[in-house]
Parts: sequence; C-alpha cells; structure tokens
Amino acid sequence: MGNFCENRIPAYARDQIKLLYKIRGNDVNIIESRPHWQDSTTWTEMPIAKIRYLPKEMSWQLLWARANGNWQKYPDLQPCKDLPKIIQEIDEDPIHVFWG
Repeated sequence: MGNFCENRIPAYARDQIKLLYKIRGNDVNIIESRPHWQDSTTWTEMPIAKIRYLPKEMSWQLLWARANGNWQKYPDLQPCKDLPKIIQEIDEDPIHVFWG
C-alpha cells in the first residue's frame, strides 16, 4: 500500500499533494492530503477509498466515499482475495469514483 501511495503522486507535486493510508481495525483508508487553502502550514484530508478485510470470507471489499461522507460498496468489483487487483482498480478508476 505504501508503494501505491508513493508512486501515485509524482515527485514534483509532493509538496502540494500527498496520498496516505491509515489502517484502523479491518479497514485500510486511502486519503488525499493537500495544504489548506487559507493556511498552507496545515494539511486537509479527503477520503478516497476504503479497503475492508472481511475475515469470515477471508477477502477484501472495496468501498468509495460519496460526497456526503458515507461509504458505499464499489459496484464493479466483488469482494476478492486479490489485494493487488483491488489496488489496481483504485488506480485505474474505470468508473471515476476515486479520482474524478
């Protein structure tokens, strides 16, 4: 996950945008961080994607953040055991819910 976050943002832009991940329980949250528009010494965070581990199924489920802040199941990929496949889906964003 660290490699994905680091490689997604070009080196020349890393002082203006960061891609982070945070693990909380069974969730891996991918977050975009940018300097606040009024105070560049503070950074704001916006959720991009959530990858949830489903222990009973031993698989991963992808969710995306709606504009209202609620998480919704990603419609084009069923839960699967292949975490790199999920990361690739986020990276490619074929239905434009992660990167616009």
